[in-house]
Amino acid sequence: MRPFPKPISIYLLEGSNSFATAYYFNYLLFLLRDRHGFGDAQNLALGAVHGLLFMASAWCGGRLGQRLGYVMAVRLGFAGMAASLLLGWMVPGLVVQMIVFAGWTITMCFTWPNLEALASAGQTSGQLARRVGIYNVVWAGTAALGYFMGGWLVTVLGSASLYWLPLGIHTIQAVATLKWSGNPTAPVPTPDLVGQREDTRVVRPAYFQKLAWMANPLSYMAINTLLVMVPGISTRLGMATAEIGALMSIWYFTRTGAFAVLWLWRGWHYRFSWFGWGYVLLVTSFACLMVSGSVPVLIAAQFAFGWATALLYYSSLFYSMDGSETHGVHGGIHEALVGIGIGGGPAISVAATWLSGNPSAPAWAVTSLLGVGGAMLLHWRWRGRTA
Repeated sequence: MRPFPKPISIYLLEGSNSFATAYYFNYLLFLLRDRHGFGDAQNLALGAVHGLLFMASAWCGGRLGQRLGYVMAVRLGFAGMAASLLLGWMVPGLVVQMIVFAGWTITMCFTWPNLEALASAGQTSGQLARRVGIYNVVWAGTAALGYFMGGWLVTVLGSASLYWLPLGIHTIQAVATLKWSGNPTAPVPTPDLVGQREDTRVVRPAYFQKLAWMANPLSYMAINTLLVMVPGISTRLGMATAEIGALMSIWYFTRTGAFAVLWLWRGWHYRFSWFGWGYVLLVTSFACLMVSGSVPVLIAAQFAFGWATALLYYSSLFYSMDGSETHGVHGGIHEALVGIGIGGGPAISVAATWLSGNPSAPAWAVTSLLGVGGAMLLHWRWRGRTA
């Protein structure tokens, strides 16, 4: 009987997947700018389509893993991404590139919910906190490396490496999963955190899950609006691809460090004060990143942005998995909500730009939406205290 994968194998799959996807997605935007004349509006529209596909596919991917087994789902995802990138490498035309991007996005969403489920299955609450902590540090750290090194890799290896390098990684991943079984051990009841107190009141995990499930999509609205605007920012600042990649990777590395802190120190679990202040940092730092043309301000704002996005993502994933026995389904919900943010931010931004004709519209439109979201979180908080 084939074994269930060991934790180190799961983390290797996760880390290599994060590096490959960060490299392809982020630097494809630069390739489309240079080869096909994409500007901010076109990249925002592409980001909106990416998020829509991500949302639907992640939801289905989580359920597919719950039905067929987590390993089978990630194997299909790796194979699908490899096949998509092979086509993109062979046929450079814009129409084909859009088809490739769609196929890559859909099959990528078979991987993330089920990698999360593989890392979480069969754990007590205390073990789960450790697993989720390591999981977050691994994917965030390798994504940071992918972004930081990506500009240099494109310069040295050429634009074709956007296809053949991730293609090679995904092929190795798919082959590696052939020796594993997708059937985890039975989940262990996880009562550890139920009954913890915040301000002397018994905590209700479902309440915090609801808060996190709303805040994390808003966080990803900010993240993906920023990411798809980076090629335009590099043009305005007169920076080469490798230079802007190094500059705008600061928040990636900050997020990785924040994940490590949140993993090792668990005092933030089920505490609204940490959650709320993290959201305030998200809004203010995003506004600074979008409107400032000053490199020192961009650097400083990224430290706050990295911390805020780490806390909100960690909250969503941890509260999704804690106390859950259907990790594939809950991982799919978590990733589908991420997809709402991935597509929602760029969609709102491109609509605001089209309606106003103002190139700074994305900054104000998304910042305003984040403010509305913050007001709703406070409303839910008030209702939670008085219920």
